Amino acid sequence: MDSQKVLVVVSHGSKCQESKQEFKNFIQKLNEINSENKKRKEFESLSGMTEQVGKSDSSGSYVLIRGACLEFASPQLETVIEDLVKKGYEQFNIFPLFIFAGYHVREDIPQRLEKLKAEFEQLQYNVLPHPAAADDFAPYILNNVLNNKVKINPLNYFDRI
Repeated sequence: MDSQKVLVVVSHGSKCQESKQEFKNFIQKLNEINSENKKRKEFESLSGMTEQVGKSDSSGSYVLIRGACLEFASPQLETVIEDLVKKGYEQFNIFPLFIFAGYHVREDIPQRLEKLKAEFEQLQYNVLPHPAAADDFAPYILNNVLNNKVKINPLNYFDRI
């Protein structure tokens, strides 16, 4: 299994049940998209479409996507990684779901991963950039939030999750 990458999405964690459910729903949605990408990639491979249309944009699909928390909620980052390594997974992309690179992104996550690496020598990981580091993050905010494309009434937001 060592050639199969796992994506671990790391959130802060929350005591709030609605926030916990929102994170679970987000991870479920990522898994649905990932599954669709894998199916498209398999179809293109079987039909020879990738040679005809060029490289597939689904080549970055993951064998698994899991959510992990740092505080106040479970599963904790260490538990997720330990469980997956024990199941034979060795390669991980770690996505810090923090908008900016504060303490958790710069110090906490890397320190926790180094401790895990000391325990599991076969562990290979890459910490991906946080969302605001992406070139398209600011345009996303402008296009979707400031231009009112995202319609959320903050007074009843939690009623819909």
